Amino acid sequence: MRPLVGLESLWQGTRCRVRHPDLYLDVGGACLGRSPSGKLYSERVGLVAVVAASVMPLFAIGSILMTIDPLSVFFWVAAALSFWEGVQSEKKRFWILTGLWIGLGFQAKYTNAAELISFAFFLLLTPHRRKLLVSGKMFLLLGTFVLLALPIVFWNAFYGWITAMHLLEGGDLDRGFHVNWGKFSGFWLLQAIVVSPVLFFIMLLGAIRPAATQFPGQGEKYLLCLFWPLFVAYAWISLNKTANGNWTAPALVAGLILGSGWAVGKWMEGKKIWRWVMVIGLAVGLVETALLHDFLPLHFKNNPLDRAKGWSDLAAEAEKVRREVGADFVIADEYQTASLLSFYLPDRPRAFTPDWPQIMTQYSIWPSYREKYPAGSTGLYVAEQPQPLPPIARDFESVRVVRTYRRSTWGQPTGPTFHFYECRGLKSGQPTTWQDRLEYSRKNK
Repeated sequence: MRPLVGLESLWQGTRCRVRHPDLYLDVGGACLGRSPSGKLYSERVGLVAVVAASVMPLFAIGSILMTIDPLSVFFWVAAALSFWEGVQSEKKRFWILTGLWIGLGFQAKYTNAAELISFAFFLLLTPHRRKLLVSGKMFLLLGTFVLLALPIVFWNAFYGWITAMHLLEGGDLDRGFHVNWGKFSGFWLLQAIVVSPVLFFIMLLGAIRPAATQFPGQGEKYLLCLFWPLFVAYAWISLNKTANGNWTAPALVAGLILGSGWAVGKWMEGKKIWRWVMVIGLAVGLVETALLHDFLPLHFKNNPLDRAKGWSDLAAEAEKVRREVGADFVIADEYQTASLLSFYLPDRPRAFTPDWPQIMTQYSIWPSYREKYPAGSTGLYVAEQPQPLPPIARDFESVRVVRTYRRSTWGQPTGPTFHFYECRGLKSGQPTTWQDRLEYSRKNK
């Protein structure tokens, strides 16, 4: 969240400008990704890896959708490259740089800390490098990482470990672990979709039987350690709840290089069947990526780029209703919708989420509408639910639906139906502060 807020401020908050950094990260990530490909295999493998990445739906979406994932992948690849240089040269500056890249990636997404496990596996599995695991250079790496991670740890400790708990909730691990083979199968299906089926097949072949690199016994092992630990971790989580398609993105970079190395080797052998498989894989990926664009009437649930489009039409409809009912402020049922409305509404108002007694999201530690507006104020509540959530019914004298709205593509209704509620008469009384919500959350853990 913090990096995105900074970029939004730096680029003056327009829809186009706020996505410029994502494009630069995509180009930078491609350059960094080609570098280890060229070092470990050849320039040809590096080129193939970049071409394959350009037709992978997941990376195509990531190149225009400014979330924490492009930052995470960029710093993951940068750390992988600097660590390799550090191991080969044993120069201290590369170890410090590695800690810096992992720390910056950790500030974007906690997943980046898992790269430390990948590095540890590599050193353990490489006998003549094993001594580096407890060397001064490793302590330099860890020390640099800790310096960047400590502010996040302190912040979480102060706010009831809100984002740490989010990690458990993401995989439903807070509800216990229950093996569900259907969800596990869904993980593999989803990975095949976001990578592209044929490319995913080639990637797995490369990760199971990697082609020899220019550093026999080391290069392949390094890439495998960057791919399998994180990928297997999310596959394990998917036994309980299917992991989102983008969660494995950092690991897929190494998988892409392994697949490209394997594919180039098969291509050079001259076997026509494998050449056709590779051509078909690139063609299918290109078609998938093309279909993500807005020239075909794709259903909402099957179109990942709906998030990238920003829902400006929903904000336009909300603005009409806001003026009709004379609302002083806007509330949304989910923090994602609140963020979209706050960004797209004309005067950039501060949008709120329902005032739950416990900490739910980052919105919970910001002042609520009960703190910001006087008794008797009118709010506009935007939600998918046909009934208002308990905090909304509690906080207003009257709550009623005044309009519903559903997005349309090519004249066909698509996506969820949103309900616009007129919320009149904000009730008086002592408002709940973030300190109250924090205390409630601590008592009800």
